[in-house]
Amino acid sequence: MDYKRIIVFTGGGLAPALNATLAGVIDAARESGITVLGGLRGWASLLDNGKIVDISSVDTELIQKIGGTFLRSSRTNIFKVENGIEQVKLKIKEHQIDVIFAIGGNDTLGEACELFKKEGIPVIGIPKTIDNDLSETYWTPGYPSAAIQMAQIVKEIREDAAYTLSRIFVIEALGMHAGWLALAGACGGADVIIPPEKQVSLSEVVRLTGERYEENGNFACVVVSQEARFDEPLNARDDDQTDHFGTVRREYVCLALRDRLKKDLGVYAKAIYPGNFLESGHPIDIDRVIAYKLGIKSIELLKEEKFGFMPSVVRNGAVVEVGECKLENVIGEGNYRFVPDNFFDWKQMRATDEFMDYMKPVLGAYPWMKDDAYYQLIKTINS
Repeated sequence: MDYKRIIVFTGGGLAPALNATLAGVIDAARESGITVLGGLRGWASLLDNGKIVDISSVDTELIQKIGGTFLRSSRTNIFKVENGIEQVKLKIKEHQIDVIFAIGGNDTLGEACELFKKEGIPVIGIPKTIDNDLSETYWTPGYPSAAIQMAQIVKEIREDAAYTLSRIFVIEALGMHAGWLALAGACGGADVIIPPEKQVSLSEVVRLTGERYEENGNFACVVVSQEARFDEPLNARDDDQTDHFGTVRREYVCLALRDRLKKDLGVYAKAIYPGNFLESGHPIDIDRVIAYKLGIKSIELLKEEKFGFMPSVVRNGAVVEVGECKLENVIGEGNYRFVPDNFFDWKQMRATDEFMDYMKPVLGAYPWMKDDAYYQLIKTINS
């Protein structure tokens, strides 16, 4: 079959490499004589009031190094909208759309997979999420950039503010139920990390933090996941802005943990909530390049009529490449990707060497992540 018109959109949360992926799709499609329609605000673009525009002639050099997504996004669940699937079918017919390209995380790709399996509508998924929680891909576009943001925040706060002011800083990481972004704090020298995969002892967190505060010479930095689970209640709060997927996010657990550390350790502590800052900004080079290649690969999947597939990131030694996988192996119960046990030492509450090896393709261009001469000076003075 000759596929002449496709639609591409971005759904779910923000990620730095979205525009780069869009650029790859547009460039590869344009080269093949395929018209590219852009859906504004994700799956909502295919509903009755959705907006669709022709983006075939967009200047891809302009967009691919910029964060965010020029097509905007939403967390729309077409299966929860009254007559949602019928609306989608009518929109497809109206705009003569041959194939849907959905860029997103678990929820957006979950809809794509379900639409393909239940309705037989040709779809190709493309991964993205700073949470890094999709199976079958070495990383998800957006995670490398967000991880570097997280590491840089930790390093600068720890070595500049915490050290100078003799304080404990508690930094909250996004990431929902997977601790990938929290573990990225290890690349910036975090003293204690609290991922969400397992419940932890709050008193042990306090003890370890106090111990490392003393070892460092009266300063420390703690990274806590927004969904961290403790054996005692902490007065975090839930964001009441639920969506079509029923997602409820915790926030400001860093404030509650700060208060507990101040109370138990008698040390001045501060809390930092980077929030959407971690999702924003230009993608780092490797994130941008791989995201762009994923966009190109998605058009190759179209030509091979591999619907219900997704381009993926593959690591072979020191080389990061692009591969492919079935959406059904990415989405659904049992496929959610948590941080592996060998990546984190739960007793010491620190990332392991295996995690640092996982991050090598990202960190290779960032020598400042290591103990530099200035930090060696700090340790010498305070020894």
